Amino acid sequence: MAGTRIAGSIRDWINTRDVRRMVRKQQFPDPLVRHYVDRAEQARDEAALLGIGYMPVAKAETEPYVGVTLPAATNGVSGNLDRRVQRRVASIHVRYERRPTGRA
Repeated sequence: MAGTRIAGSIRDWINTRDVRRMVRKQQFPDPLVRHYVDRAEQARDEAALLGIGYMPVAKAETEPYVGVTLPAATNGVSGNLDRRVQRRVASIHVRYERRPTGRA
């Protein structure tokens, strides 16, 4: 579990840095699409984006794990050697559009 929290902290830092950079440069992409691994990460980033005028307009959730079965390289001579590989992926996809805020 510690690996997940470290990766989550890095993603949080990247999202926060992106928001600061948009404000500093006054360049706000429209639309903005973000991908999140969990709801806590989404909530933290969405709060920052709401503060600079972005509103969520579309949200989709997909399976958090993708997997594939790798076939055996030896054609199963020693038995069934197929391997199942699963990876955690971003499962929450949100599209934001910017609304003018009235402050400079």
